[in-house]
Amino acid sequence: MNGTTRRYRDRSVLATHPAFRPCGDSSCPYPDKILPGADQAARLGQLVDRYEAWMIALDSYRLVLDNDDPTVPLGIALELPVLRRRLLREAALPERAEALLAALRDLLGLQP
Repeated sequence: MNGTTRRYRDRSVLATHPAFRPCGDSSCPYPDKILPGADQAARLGQLVDRYEAWMIALDSYRLVLDNDDPTVPLGIALELPVLRRRLLREAALPERAEALLAALRDLLGLQP
């Protein structure tokens, strides 16, 4: 996603040999098709999400661990001071919502 795509892919990515040769070896690390994981499958064909970069001081990071298995980190705590936020990609709106938002901005004299 480079910021211009409005939707996630609607199918799996095809993987190929680096030299674009067919790989007939069963132990080949380049399978014919890479199947999406459960989290990726949920996004297939969906509108893209908002994506931000957050600058956080190193001493403010605190890992959040899984209650069932404390050896598994789930992410970082978000109740911390964020030094800087930078928008990398705005969320894509459904066409109807985007048209209504454009009409509202026009009525209010706001620039998109």
